[in-house]
Formats: sequence, structure tokens, C-alpha cells
Amino acid sequence: MDLIYLDNAATSFPRPDCVADAVSDWVRNGSAAGRGTHAGASAANELLRSCRNEIAALVGADSAAHVVLTSGCTESLNIVIQGLLQPGDHVIASRLDHNSVLRPLQHLLHTRNITFELLDFSPVNGLLDIRQLQQLLERTPTRLVVLNHGSNVLGTVQPIAEMARLAQQAGALTLVDAAQTAGHEDLSFAAAEFDFMALAGHKGIPGPLGTGALCIRPDREQLLQPLILGGTGTESESLHQPRQSPAKFESGNRNIPGIAGLLAAAAWVREQTPAVLRKRLQQHSAELYRGLRAISAVRLLTPDTPENFCGAVSFQLEGLDCHDAAIILEQEFQIQCRAGLHCAPLLHPAAGLLQQSGSLRFSPGPLTTSAEIRRAVSAVSELSENFT
Repeated sequence: MDLIYLDNAATSFPRPDCVADAVSDWVRNGSAAGRGTHAGASAANELLRSCRNEIAALVGADSAAHVVLTSGCTESLNIVIQGLLQPGDHVIASRLDHNSVLRPLQHLLHTRNITFELLDFSPVNGLLDIRQLQQLLERTPTRLVVLNHGSNVLGTVQPIAEMARLAQQAGALTLVDAAQTAGHEDLSFAAAEFDFMALAGHKGIPGPLGTGALCIRPDREQLLQPLILGGTGTESESLHQPRQSPAKFESGNRNIPGIAGLLAAAAWVREQTPAVLRKRLQQHSAELYRGLRAISAVRLLTPDTPENFCGAVSFQLEGLDCHDAAIILEQEFQIQCRAGLHCAPLLHPAAGLLQQSGSLRFSPGPLTTSAEIRRAVSAVSELSENFT
């Protein structure tokens, strides 16, 4: 029986062949980190430039020079959160947020005396409370609003353009967490005038693990202090860190093999088009949702809003711990999925869940097939009959 992989919200698999080919080609033939004047360095510099251009075109950024290549969304989020906030600053985030947002905020609460408040969400439709956002912005001067574009548990997409307008009207900066949506949602970074956007390069953009990007609105890089300082291959005569993006935030060697794969993945997404990939992902998510809903032992966390699915369908099985269920699904049915809190520890209690072990999450990817979806639903049905 062939393996079915349904953990694409963590990292994509399988990936398009062009991604593996690009990584392999660089490992075999690449010879430099992009700093220097010989041919190998020039080739690496061209690869970095091409990747920035491809990402900028994909997300609608108006300046490739303001695309910082990172190790993933966690680093991108931390560059902004830790690089921006000062003592006394106030932040608005949400109970949907990943620990990549919540832990830095909690850390700065104790080390820099910042404050933060969390938006609630509706378990019925998965949407954040925009009225609450407006009330919080009116009540407290806010430095930063973190906008979770797509929940990695509920799988719902938020109206971030509308929320960003409210933040901008109140004088707050905006940071979009697009970990779950980059590659198959319209991000329109420049058009929406977001200030910062954190991207994963290994989820909806099916590149290698350990890749990502941070898009910065022009001139906003001056508001950020870099997390790491060191060699950048630019302004080497100075003991001071460069002030301009992207060098300001890219000390040390970049992950050139991974970036080669990221470039190939982003180009593949643009060729397929995010609109087509979004439609495919919504269809597969809706198939999962309908199939799981018909199983009496299943309790779905994901709201019944198929037009708003971004690729994660989470659920619990009555009488069966989610971790045990995930092990059985892999061992007995060759289905790999995710079990637990999914690094979003405030979401499950806010949704009123009684089981504290979390939930099972099925997350299809760009290369998932309808046959795999049907087999996954059948496996859960059999599991519920035999183990619950």
C-alpha cells in the first residue's frame, strides 16, 4: 500500500521534481556563497537575485530588494517582533496564532515590558473578531498588529486587508503571518500596504524545508534592528551592520541549495498560478470535510466554510487520543498526518475542546490526489468502527 502524506501544513510532500533537481544541481555544481568576484560567486549572486524577484512577483511586493531570504516563517516573524518592539509598545495578536508569534511576544513581555492583547475568534466560522480589533485599537495606542492569514489548525483564511486598514487608520504597523497561505492565496503585499509579511518556503510554496522569506515595505527596514550581525559581503570596510535591506538582515551564509529549490518552487507556483492551486486545495479540503462529517465519531474543528479553506482540516475522534489515532493511521493505513496542539496552544481551549491532547489534522498539498483523500476518509471510518 502506497504512503499517503497529509501533513502539508507542516511541510510539503511530495514536491515538484523541479525542486529536487534544482537542489541537486547546486549541490553538484555550485561552488560559492555569493560573495566574491569569481564565476561561482557571480552565479550564486544571480540565484539569490532571481529568487528575490520570483518571491516578489508571487506575493505582489514592489521591491525585490526588500525580500529577505530566511530559514522560514519563524525567523521572519522574529526579525519583526524582536527587531521592532521597544519597552512600552503594545501589540495585538490573536488566539489563532502560532507559537512563532506567541512565544516572542511572551518573551518580550518579560524582557522589554511590552504589552499584548489577543483577538478572539468564532468557532462557528473560524474568523477573528474584527469589531474587537477596532475596539482595542481605539482603546490603546498600538505599535503592531499581527495578522494570522490562515489558521494552521482550523484552516480558515482571514480578511486581512480589511483588518490591516483598521490598523493603518489607527497608526499601527501590520505583520502578516502567511505561513499557511503563501503559494495559493492572493497576498497583494504592496497593494494592501502591509508593512511586513512572513512567508514559509516549504508549505504552499513547495520548496525545501529551512527556507522562507520576509517582505518589508520600502523604508520600513529602518524600523527594525537585525537579530544577527556579521559578514554580509557588503560594506566590509565598516564595523557597522549595513542599514539597507536585504543585507541588514542576512548576516552569514545563506542556504544556497535550499534557495535554489525555493526559486524552482516559486517559479512552479507562478506557472501553475495560485488561483488554480487554491481551487485544487479547496476541493480536496471540502472532500475531506464532507467525508469526515459523515462519520458519527468525528468531531470537526474546522468550520463548515469550504469557500474559505486554506488546506487544513482538523478533528477529534470520540474516545480515542489523537496521538494514538495518528499512530494507528500510519501503522495500519499508511497515512501520515499531524496530531497534537500544532504549536497553537491557545486555539483548542478557545474552541471549547475538552480533550487537551489536541486534534488530528489532515492537510493536503498541491500534489495530493482525490483518490488519496477518499482513502484517508475510509481509513478514519474504519478506525472509528474498530477503535472507538
